[in-house]
Amino acid sequence: MQRFAPNRRTALKLAGAGAFGLATGLGWRPAFANPRGDGFLTASILGALPHLHPWDYSNHDFGALPILTYSNLVYTAPDGSLHPEVAKAMPEISADGLVYTFDLRDDVVFATGKKLTAEDVAYSFELYLERGRRRGDFRAFMESVTIEDTYRVSFQLERPWSGWLMYLTKYMGLLPAGTEHDSIYDTIVGSGPYMVTRFEPDVVIELEAKSDYYMGEALQKKIRLVRIADGATQLANLQTGQVDIIGTCPPKDFAPTVALPEYEGAMIPSAGIFYAPFNRQAAPFDNVHLRRAVASAIDREFICNELYYGVVTPSTLPAAPQEYWYDEELAKVHAYDPDRARFHLREAGMPNGFRFTATIPVPSAYIEAQEAAIIMQANLAEVGIDMRIRQMDFSSMYAAAQNGDFECFPHPSMQPSIEDYLLAQSYMCIAGKQYMSQPCNPAYDEVMAEVYLDNDQERRRPLLIEATRKLVEDCTSVWIGRLNTYHIWRTGIENFEPSYMYAMDLRKTHQPS
Repeated sequence: MQRFAPNRRTALKLAGAGAFGLATGLGWRPAFANPRGDGFLTASILGALPHLHPWDYSNHDFGALPILTYSNLVYTAPDGSLHPEVAKAMPEISADGLVYTFDLRDDVVFATGKKLTAEDVAYSFELYLERGRRRGDFRAFMESVTIEDTYRVSFQLERPWSGWLMYLTKYMGLLPAGTEHDSIYDTIVGSGPYMVTRFEPDVVIELEAKSDYYMGEALQKKIRLVRIADGATQLANLQTGQVDIIGTCPPKDFAPTVALPEYEGAMIPSAGIFYAPFNRQAAPFDNVHLRRAVASAIDREFICNELYYGVVTPSTLPAAPQEYWYDEELAKVHAYDPDRARFHLREAGMPNGFRFTATIPVPSAYIEAQEAAIIMQANLAEVGIDMRIRQMDFSSMYAAAQNGDFECFPHPSMQPSIEDYLLAQSYMCIAGKQYMSQPCNPAYDEVMAEVYLDNDQERRRPLLIEATRKLVEDCTSVWIGRLNTYHIWRTGIENFEPSYMYAMDLRKTHQPS
């Protein structure tokens, strides 16, 4: 078995762990300690914990909180599957995919003591469409909400989009009717399985299981979320016994750590992706052969497995190899092949190569894109393509893209679902982020409209492959790989697994006493 010895930097992190303990109330423990004996399951996340508002989703780590404190019509489980939550069953969907009708449970109670009814559901969605942080995503398809009866509600869509159900656990959270949007930044009114007992912004949130939770009291009685804004420091705090589960660690440390008997870990492809959209409206990438030349010259296996130590799953398609809509033959079209890249350069009339600028976010979330950009630069140079690197902060990069001020921008991106969000928001003619893929293809939209009639995977698979084929033929982007959700936890923790949606889901996790 491979043993792991902390390097000098990690040793310094371990030495400084006491400062974190003072801030959170956790005492320092020797490495590989037994449980602290305080009854808390303690998990660390990387992103900010600035408030308690379930809709003001400033980062994907923050989602660990509303998953514990709020409910939705349906719930997205860690494996990405959908299940009824306050709804009795999955919705009735009209044949044209435009009307969704839900029958609601009659035993759901908010933290305020109010019983949930269709009025609360309708109010929550109407308020979200007006004030929710991701309201633009919902407005793109949702037309109206109708109260059919006390415990029955229906939704009218402007166009088929079954993917909206995947948005709920990540972006929503049902509120009691009459709740003011700005009143829940520092209080919880949801109907989830936990209530907040302590909140220090960007430091710690403590929660206790609700005895009257409608699906039964959670097995884990107390949970603590702490923010540790550095992967190496998270690992250090796991090693000192101050946390039980960590949201991330340096990619190089994942495999050596989970090889130790004191820890367990897992990773799965998430709803995140590392890709590089092209600006196809301007030279040089208005030429499809130049786009294909770049796509064929990138060594994804090296980038994902060597540079990122396997925490990115290499793929030439938006689908990961493990997913139901992945197509092996289609994946070969833009696989790493320098000779094919040179062929496309000749077809473009530029046998000696060309020059372009890649805009890179620095710093970037999930993985550092600038590290991959250096490898891409070297790969492309081998076939005569000169890739210049322009570094920008993430917000400025997106603003530049909206203004058409980019040629290509490799970056990591996280969303509720690849097939239900990215393929719509970035590539359909009606898309909110369509600036990344202009000009759009009406034939692609027609296929995706059929995809979004419902969530049946068997029916969807050939349609999604056909839609992906259109993206590949037009080479709208360089698909580099799918971001993996990966976590490490102390041996003995039960019922924990990484989540497809990236945000840590602790609903069923338990730390035996």
